[in-house]
Amino acid sequence: MTAWFARLSLRERVMVAAAVPLALLLILYQFAWVPLQDARAARLDEIAAYRLVTGAAARRAADPTPVAAPAPADPIATRVTQSAEAAGLQLRRLEPEGTGLRVTLDDVAFADLMLWLADMQATYAVRVAALEVDRRPAPGIVSTRLLLEDDV
Repeated sequence: MTAWFARLSLRERVMVAAAVPLALLLILYQFAWVPLQDARAARLDEIAAYRLVTGAAARRAADPTPVAAPAPADPIATRVTQSAEAAGLQLRRLEPEGTGLRVTLDDVAFADLMLWLADMQATYAVRVAALEVDRRPAPGIVSTRLLLEDDV
């Protein structure tokens, strides 16, 4: 290695002597500093989420009385239809079944379906009693049949 360096001209030696430490600094920055900063940012995000959850739990523990949702005034078919329209979903079939409602949807995005069902329970006091989901050829698209009931 020394013989190789000695054969270089003065200008080449200066360039190599300057380039090697810069390359080492760049490698150290890229493979040590950046991953450490990314990990630190991820941990800070986790801490913030943890504080949010523990704060909500503490507030919930301070006021343990459950908040009862008011009894729905509209029939379940009306609430299901309104929420589906608000979510942009096309209902193919609605059939009353006992105290519930059997609903069929074709070719709906799975994520949209799950968001709609969560919104139905939270906002419209409707819960899913039975769910049957079939995969469609397109990725993320499903057909579903479900039985919905009042969540009271």
